[in-house]
Amino acid sequence: MSNSTSGEQTRTITLSEAGVAQAVFGPLHRHLAHIQEAFRDQNAPRGAPAYSVTLDAQGDRVIVRARSAAELERVQRIIDALAEHARRKGKVREGEVLAAIAFSEGAGESTAPMTLPQLGGLTLRTPRQVHYVEALRDENIDLIFGVGPAGTGKTFLAVAAAVEALKQERYDRIIVTRPAVEAGEKLGYLPGDLAEKVDPYLQPIWDAFRSQMNENDLKARRERRQIEVAPLAFMRGRTLSNAFVIVDEAQNATVLQMKMVLTRLGEGSRMVVTGDPTQVDLLRSDQSGLAHAISILEDVPAVEVIRFAAQDIVRHRLVAHIVEAYHRDEGARGG
Repeated sequence: MSNSTSGEQTRTITLSEAGVAQAVFGPLHRHLAHIQEAFRDQNAPRGAPAYSVTLDAQGDRVIVRARSAAELERVQRIIDALAEHARRKGKVREGEVLAAIAFSEGAGESTAPMTLPQLGGLTLRTPRQVHYVEALRDENIDLIFGVGPAGTGKTFLAVAAAVEALKQERYDRIIVTRPAVEAGEKLGYLPGDLAEKVDPYLQPIWDAFRSQMNENDLKARRERRQIEVAPLAFMRGRTLSNAFVIVDEAQNATVLQMKMVLTRLGEGSRMVVTGDPTQVDLLRSDQSGLAHAISILEDVPAVEVIRFAAQDIVRHRLVAHIVEAYHRDEGARGG
């Protein structure tokens, strides 16, 4: 129900199921606060309301007051999408709220239902993540570069897409490789064989796999060598056929290493190369093969480059501000 008084638009949205309303509103109505924050008026004069939209929860209803019909429709789309998600999943997390806010932008006064895009049970959080996943699923793209700041989901989504493709039997195996730069000479002094030495460095990859399959399935596929995670040096001399290949932390591969791994691509395979060009651990950052590879391959057919930004960071909200602060500092120092 909507009405307008003295230029203000008002609508009452009723969520008939108490559990759904509780999930959508969030603990202490925190989710509603996030939605309202998306309508902060940066140009509001002193003493004027800070938000162009306000939300007031009353039982299983939320009363929305807005300055325009378009804002009302946007809030309606957000609430409807979160309610549908709550009905399907039984809960709504902060990430889903932020995703609904992001996907509601730019839709004008459309009243079309909005759903939150998914990959392997994960809710995609930004339009650029959706673009990335579309590329990961596109059979006409054989080489995808996903570059940008930490926390944008580059590696996590690549692993999720690889697991999806493996379960659909579109590929025989998944191979994930990383340059073991950070371990350096200290690697030889760690206890155990080589696999035990590098396994802790590859732990983030295993965590991503465990988010997509249970431990027994992961163990069985590792034993059958359907899933392999190894340092970049192990790729030399191999031909990777019928495989979904992920090259992670690629900013730490040299130009020659990058050429080596890219030319491992065999028949029926595709490769995803991820990295953050601003976090190079090589002795000289200009030795990094990631930016070089993109510069010479971006216009090649069947190659796609997805560039993530601070706005795509899906870790703690403070991480985006940290990344932006470092960028400003580097710009001020000419770094």
